[in-house]
Amino acid sequence: MRIQRLIAPIALTGALLGCTDILNETPKNFLTTESYYKTAADVEAATLAAYQPLHRDDVWRRWLLWDAELASDQTRIHPDEPNFGTYHPGLFLWTPSDGSVVNPWNGIYLSIARANLVIERAPTVAFSDANQQKQLVAEAKFLRGYGYLMLTKLYDDVPLLLSPADHADAANRARTPVEQVHAQIVKDLTEAEADLPDAPAALGRASKAAARMVLADLYQWRSSFLRKSEWAQASTYAKKVLDDTRWGLMDDYLAPFLPANKGNKEVIWLVPSSSLDNRSSFDNNCNYLPRELGFNTAGGCEVVGQPTKWMYESYLCSVPDPLTLDANGRLTDTTGATNCDYRKQVTYRHGGCSTNATIGCLTFKWPNLNKYRPTNRGVGGPVDTDFPLYRYAEAILMYAEAQNELGNPGVAIAQINRLRARARKGTGSASFAEPHDYGTAGEATDQASVREAIYQERSWELAHEAKRWFDQIRHDGKDGAFPDYWATTTNQHDPEARADVRAFRKRFPIPAPDMALDKNLTQNPGY
Repeated sequence: MRIQRLIAPIALTGALLGCTDILNETPKNFLTTESYYKTAADVEAATLAAYQPLHRDDVWRRWLLWDAELASDQTRIHPDEPNFGTYHPGLFLWTPSDGSVVNPWNGIYLSIARANLVIERAPTVAFSDANQQKQLVAEAKFLRGYGYLMLTKLYDDVPLLLSPADHADAANRARTPVEQVHAQIVKDLTEAEADLPDAPAALGRASKAAARMVLADLYQWRSSFLRKSEWAQASTYAKKVLDDTRWGLMDDYLAPFLPANKGNKEVIWLVPSSSLDNRSSFDNNCNYLPRELGFNTAGGCEVVGQPTKWMYESYLCSVPDPLTLDANGRLTDTTGATNCDYRKQVTYRHGGCSTNATIGCLTFKWPNLNKYRPTNRGVGGPVDTDFPLYRYAEAILMYAEAQNELGNPGVAIAQINRLRARARKGTGSASFAEPHDYGTAGEATDQASVREAIYQERSWELAHEAKRWFDQIRHDGKDGAFPDYWATTTNQHDPEARADVRAFRKRFPIPAPDMALDKNLTQNPGY
């Protein structure tokens, strides 16, 4: 929110012009709302501007990605990373003043502020196509609903601002109870679902399926973290996605992530990368590519993408694939992966070649994330890899989890085996032994066992898509239904010494700049 710094952008939200194919260009000029919102094109540009903050450094291009990845038990800090300002989320050392806390809050609220302008002003503009007007308002409501879901996942109660007037008075607003915020999310997303298109208008824009995914996500969060037992609603919205023939699994697990397959049937909503400039491309170059190969040697990069020892070894293999730490704390692969889950094979690599001839080809100190593969390998310009926010595979996992919690583990098992079948098949080069499959010797099929298997399957299928941290938190639950799950799995699965795993760290602090400006805000316990 950062009141003083947000009021100006809120009043100048007409700024994203000429941007129908990519959603995160930098505004070229600012216009006041008095001289703006005169044409349908104005509203279109303003709607695209509401997407933009989610795609920039404040949210998914950097800070929230780093928070969610480094805080999880999937991802470790690279041993060469010198910058505490970027790796501290991996130690749970965030404070109310840290960029890891302040920036996601600011970015999400800026998206909401721009969406609120569209929702208020679009009905005052004459459209030759009434359906276009409805769709743009629906996209704004979708973004507002998604934004508030993410805020409540991170901070719990947050100020509920639903109009430009609310933002203008933001310095006097108290935190709104989560139940009230979630009720507004349901209203926004169900209204958006009705008017959104079946297929997104452009890469990265919302569709009916995207709204259904966010609703399924909301009810999954409420049912697990808040223990509200709304699994039937989660099941309903996930099933709507599964029944929509426009979407489906691709045959190869790696295929949805490759730039050659942009706009594929599996990725329902994403952060798009244009490959045109660094402002409009997902930051793979900084986030994942190994410094050992000479990328970003000036520092500040290589902070995410290195799997923990637990994560790397967790995949099902018929031959063990143990890793050991050498005297320098580096992983040593002692046997090599054999007959393993195909997802492991394509998600990580142990070496690579630099475009710098003096560096050549290297074996890495630690397995490197290789799931996102820019055409230019991150060298010589911006990358073209998109970042998925929701995939059809996650709808399968959501539906499986909801059905298991509703007492139908058999239905859940059938859904999970859809993903395992693809993991076995891959490109035909990898499989894992049948005793590992559900319904056969080696895996129990009672509800509790299937629940744990689903969480593990989510870890494999959605690896390094910023999902695992939220899964650890919600499985622990707000009322301790699975006490210490978050702290226990973190300590068991991450070889690094975490500085602080007290329960209050499951919630982010309310940012200090907003606390200073708005005396009605209260801080989360422990900070």
